[in-house]
Amino acid sequence: MKPQGQHGMLPRPNHDEAVRESCVASMRRYFTTELVGENRKLYQQKLAPKFKAEHGRLPETAAEVRHLMEDTYYYRASSIIGRATQELLWDTVGETIERQLDDLIEKARPKDGALGTLTLDPDMKMPKYIEDVDIHVMPGNFHTELCEGDVLAGALYDRGAYIFAYGSRGQYNEQLGTLIAGMLKSQFPDFKPRRILEIGCSMGTSTVALKDGFPDAEMYGIDVSAPMVRYAHARAESLGRAIHFSQQDGAHTKFPDGYFDLVLSILVNHEQPLNVVQAQFKESYRILAPGGIMLTDGKLKSRTAVAEADPFQEFMGQWFNRNNNEPFGKGIDIERDFMAAGFALEDMFSDVPEGDTYLKGHVSAHSYVGAFKR
Repeated sequence: MKPQGQHGMLPRPNHDEAVRESCVASMRRYFTTELVGENRKLYQQKLAPKFKAEHGRLPETAAEVRHLMEDTYYYRASSIIGRATQELLWDTVGETIERQLDDLIEKARPKDGALGTLTLDPDMKMPKYIEDVDIHVMPGNFHTELCEGDVLAGALYDRGAYIFAYGSRGQYNEQLGTLIAGMLKSQFPDFKPRRILEIGCSMGTSTVALKDGFPDAEMYGIDVSAPMVRYAHARAESLGRAIHFSQQDGAHTKFPDGYFDLVLSILVNHEQPLNVVQAQFKESYRILAPGGIMLTDGKLKSRTAVAEADPFQEFMGQWFNRNNNEPFGKGIDIERDFMAAGFALEDMFSDVPEGDTYLKGHVSAHSYVGAFKR
């Protein structure tokens, strides 16, 4: 694993902590590339042929694949390794951050002459779906505050996400934001957004990448978590990026109508119940200017060929739902929910950016769906 890109808020491990982190990253990589790959072999070479012999066809749904796979020792054992590694990841990184948390909190305190802004909402009530689930098995989820000015959740997610993907998200965890900016500029070379909003910005890695992709635009990032936006603001400042972060709920923002030219959420839908995702789409439509673009990860069913369906890949993609505390993201229909928000079907588009190496071997490259507001 290559060293993570340095910035002023990144927690620094000592020698022993760095060795443990490297060990966890190696375990993650082994699980993602080797064990998952062997599960596919098991399915293709033994389970699928046996199923076909009995039923006269191959499995057609993820549920049918799950019934086959969960009856095998290999799949169950590899899943235990995947879950145990996830828990070990947070324990390992958490000890490093706790040791230097006071210093990180001091670094994150607002300072005169800041490039961007930070706005918190001390009266915000955490949604129940946030409080009830530790998403990604991350202790305390994204929102828990241990003390005044806490940034632990942001630091934990920044360093933890890098190790989780064994560096495949880019040196600064920036890959997804960079790919999206490149995709939009390639597809729509005349698109020049004045203001951009990322909903669910977490620690601000993609927010910074989008600012780099559209340097002339005013960049905003919102998240319900105070520790996340505190960390994101301080991180962006240390990297010399002018970004406006605020603690807001993406389904009920404080921005005026038509304020943004680009509103996007990256890998947020799977962390929210369906009704919240739908409300967020409607809110995005409200704050989007005519001619602006809304973008999220997902697929347009009407433009996805049935022949492309891979029930085994779908099954493995659901591994996180079953084993990684990611119970949401079910029932989303991008076409239906975009149209309910106000977008027209003919104004929607989709793409899979080239170069997506995130968890390669485990899940398919991310696809994105966007829509223009008339």
